[in-house]
Amino acid sequence: MTIREPTPDDLPALVAIINTDVVKPYTPETFAERTQDMRQQSGVFSQVVLDDGHRLAGTALLTSAPLTTEDLDLLLIVAPDACERGYGSALLTHICDTARALGARRLETSVRDTRPAVRDWAERRGFAFQLHRFESTLDLTAFDDTAHADLDGRLAHVGVTLQDMGTLGRDEANWTRLYSFFADRDQETPDKQGMPRLTVEQTQHMLRMNPAVQPEWIVLATRGEDWLGMSVVAGHPRGAYNYFTGVAPDARGLGLARALKVEAIRRARAAGFTDMWTHNLSTNAPMLAVNRRLGFTSLPGLWVMRRTVA
Repeated sequence: MTIREPTPDDLPALVAIINTDVVKPYTPETFAERTQDMRQQSGVFSQVVLDDGHRLAGTALLTSAPLTTEDLDLLLIVAPDACERGYGSALLTHICDTARALGARRLETSVRDTRPAVRDWAERRGFAFQLHRFESTLDLTAFDDTAHADLDGRLAHVGVTLQDMGTLGRDEANWTRLYSFFADRDQETPDKQGMPRLTVEQTQHMLRMNPAVQPEWIVLATRGEDWLGMSVVAGHPRGAYNYFTGVAPDARGLGLARALKVEAIRRARAAGFTDMWTHNLSTNAPMLAVNRRLGFTSLPGLWVMRRTVA
């Protein structure tokens, strides 16, 4: 058994393992594209494969938000027909050694809620349940704009305009303002409670230096000089990812989340995407209700689990 970095020749076998734990399978080409995106966007990117002497039997991937090494995201997959051989434990030991060398404090992983045995395995190795997150998908080719024709009138009634950073970003001061506005809204989301606030440098990497995000895909709800909410779309090999939607606390109740998401859908369709997907916590009932109204279909959820790096 050998744990090593993957080579180009490993790609087909690596993708076959990855596809045992994803909703929409990758091709080798789309996985290579996604891997390149993650390398560019992550503060940490470390991937290994486990070779049992005959074939690839598992893989593990560590990533992080831009410019941080303290909190790491872990993806660990063992081929279904190679389980119960200690391969997962070997990969986890290797990953923990890597995380310690980086000075990381915490690992976070997601387990599909249809796989309780995997959750049990993770709990026996120090991971504790934190959150229940749901993935939802939308067929953009079937989205009915006319079902949301009321939005223009509603927004006009409360004096709200939808703009994007393609226009607002012509003034550099608005980019600076966006970094702080996004960090504030991100900090208010249920899954970021107790987590460090994003720095200006991190939000800059996530929104402006991220090749998957175009300025026209960052939509803001404004009223006069006030910014009330925002939605962000990121390009992904499997479709348009509604990366974030948030509304300032004092602007909630105006229907802005639906308006922002509808505009994000329009931008994604205009860019040629045919599918959209997003994630929300099980406790975020208002946003889940908006998604259902827009026609998103809920998929099996994810148990978010964390452990310290000891």
